[in-house]
Amino acid sequence: MSSLFLQSNRVKLLCLIFLLNDPISIFAQEPTVERPPNIILVMVDDLGTEAVGCYGGTSYTTPMLDKMAQNGVRFEHAYAYPLCTPTRVSIMTGKYNYRNWKAFGILDPAEKTFGHHLQKEGFRTCMVGKWQLQSYDPPGYPGADLRRNTGMTVEQAGFDEYCMWHTGHTEDKGSRFANPVIYQNGTFLTNTQGKYGPDIFTDYLLDFIDRHVDEPFFAYYPMALTHNPFVPTPDSEAWSDPTKRAKQDLKYFGDMVTYTDKIMGRILAKLDEIGIAEETIVLFYSDNGTNLKLSSMANGQVVKGGKGLSIDAGTRVPLIVQWPGRVDAGRVSRAMIGPSDFLPTLYEAIGRPIPSGVQTDGESFLRELTETDEDRRDWVLIDHNPRPGWDKENLLPQRFVRNRRYKLYDDDRFYEVASDPMEKKPIQPKTTEELQTHTKFREILTSLRRYRTFGYLEKLDPAFDQVVPPHTKIEVIAEGFTWSEGPAWIPSQQCLLFSDVPRNVIYKWTDAAGLEVFLKPSGYTGAKPRKGGKGSNGLALDQNGKLLVCRHGDREMARLLSGYRQPVPVFESLATHWEGKRLNSPNDVTVDRSGNIYFTDPPYGIDRSDPNAVELDFSGVYRIDKDGTLYLLDRSLARPNGIALSPDEKTLYVANSDPPQFFAFEITPSGALTNKRLFFDATSLVASSVSKQAPDGMAVNKNGIVFGTGPDGILVFDPSGKHLGTIRTNKRTSNCVLNEDETVLYATCDDYILRIVLGYKLGFSLN
Repeated sequence: MSSLFLQSNRVKLLCLIFLLNDPISIFAQEPTVERPPNIILVMVDDLGTEAVGCYGGTSYTTPMLDKMAQNGVRFEHAYAYPLCTPTRVSIMTGKYNYRNWKAFGILDPAEKTFGHHLQKEGFRTCMVGKWQLQSYDPPGYPGADLRRNTGMTVEQAGFDEYCMWHTGHTEDKGSRFANPVIYQNGTFLTNTQGKYGPDIFTDYLLDFIDRHVDEPFFAYYPMALTHNPFVPTPDSEAWSDPTKRAKQDLKYFGDMVTYTDKIMGRILAKLDEIGIAEETIVLFYSDNGTNLKLSSMANGQVVKGGKGLSIDAGTRVPLIVQWPGRVDAGRVSRAMIGPSDFLPTLYEAIGRPIPSGVQTDGESFLRELTETDEDRRDWVLIDHNPRPGWDKENLLPQRFVRNRRYKLYDDDRFYEVASDPMEKKPIQPKTTEELQTHTKFREILTSLRRYRTFGYLEKLDPAFDQVVPPHTKIEVIAEGFTWSEGPAWIPSQQCLLFSDVPRNVIYKWTDAAGLEVFLKPSGYTGAKPRKGGKGSNGLALDQNGKLLVCRHGDREMARLLSGYRQPVPVFESLATHWEGKRLNSPNDVTVDRSGNIYFTDPPYGIDRSDPNAVELDFSGVYRIDKDGTLYLLDRSLARPNGIALSPDEKTLYVANSDPPQFFAFEITPSGALTNKRLFFDATSLVASSVSKQAPDGMAVNKNGIVFGTGPDGILVFDPSGKHLGTIRTNKRTSNCVLNEDETVLYATCDDYILRIVLGYKLGFSLN
């Protein structure tokens, strides 16, 4: 009689004793058996509930999954992020995405996965299937050089053994199905011709189980199925012809679902064969909904795939758990489950407390395998951001919290999803339940976010909603500055640069890495102590992507000669004098498509302790032509400050700080300014404001909408100068800039740096 058989029977006897006395004691935080259970976690790729028979799906056959549900527990309300990487990052780390999101296809190598955690608990660990968390963006994609090869490698992921697809660059990934490219334990397989990737993964997993049957193991199988391309499986008729194995057709999706089910059958059969089914927890889950191109029948209705969408079809996924003899067979749980819940569930399943220092946002759902856990959280939070990432430009970030009946988005859209799963009709909370739920969900969304928010939106015209979505948030992405100014968005680096004028520093901010010093000194390089504005102010990109810097301290318009990776304070002076006299202090700058540079030159940065500092008796608006010639365009404004161009580059906008007015000039074909007109008079707004901030920096979008910083925030104007509304900060707000696709507005606001999401282009481009 084998030791395994004796051990198995001892486990059964102990479990029976515990169950007779306390049906929950097997899930206590301290070990109650000689050996913790094995764990197999399978996560299928792109499969919604409508494709599985036990969830009402009738388009495809899934007998093994249906049997698994009959023998185990089926969860009605399991949710995932709308796309794969966000779900994979969350499930592996137990955290909401806002805590550790870097970019699509990237898992921070500093993170610890459930592989690391279970290794530490003495488990043998194995991973097979799809990786795609190391390097996603192809060469040439904006910002790709910053992200390529920055993610976690399979060797770093906490698994003793692995057999994986897509372990390097996206363009090198090769096939995942017929004739696959597979990296196994440090070596690319060379014998995959004529083979099927999912078979290789599954064969390796079953061999791993055989080899480690006498010790606790954890196997993670992030499947390649059922993701497109939709191609034949070995059970498809077309597979017999090798020339047709890569032929794509939506009809093969059904074959892929059936093959997924077959693989699950193989795994479960292996556990029965070697007698460890009752010592092994098997979890089947999905990373997001079914592909948008597919429609399936479920519960008598046609259900269109929702991958990439935040509706049920994109986020509600199957979750089936089997653990023979330990759970209630055929049980259906209505618990709310999200991807961050898996890590604490695994810890509880093995009878170990979550170690101190291990942060998780999840809550174990293990007790739901035997009873309804009334004390468990009754909501899930999805904080989804697919960007940055190649082919994700048209997808929008989404944050929402939901329970079984209601759903609240971060922009305050509120739905009764139980009766409106397609989210066609947002509702206004009216009943006591709706009001209480809305308040609770709003508190959750406010507390569980990476950046705190403040301020509010002040709509003066209905058109304001078309520019600034209602309920969008004013996020404080960095703070603690002396006086922040001159923001510039650098598309190639996917970063924001901005000046702290008194500190003589240019800072760099990215969503992935946060804040860091970019350049110091930035505006004054002299050794003599100096009063007045020392540092840089306005920043912009020239025609070649080089950084232009308005340098207060050295009183020049300059170009940074070094690149963005290793910046050094070495500058090319572009303008220092007008007609032999020293410029005041170049303040803000903009560039047209031909390479001409426009800048303002008020005296704000002049050292007033030097009686000879002021050489010009006016404040000017200048242009530096692409050949380097400096032209004075206007000297009529007392304090020209912010500067911006209209989309057609026929109008130059200048914000004048004293008196507080915005002006517009026509640009003649020769480059001169004419027909000066008052665009907006902010005198009364400044007088009644909290901040008393005069007009300052500006940004203009492709539709001619003008964002002008000034009294109590960012004023929003249509092209005629009509004030549509204000992004209210009630602080001195100095300047603003749009990112390359105008979906985000960044602003410098006294000691804050702000981000306001304006929206994303419609449409989807999923590969």
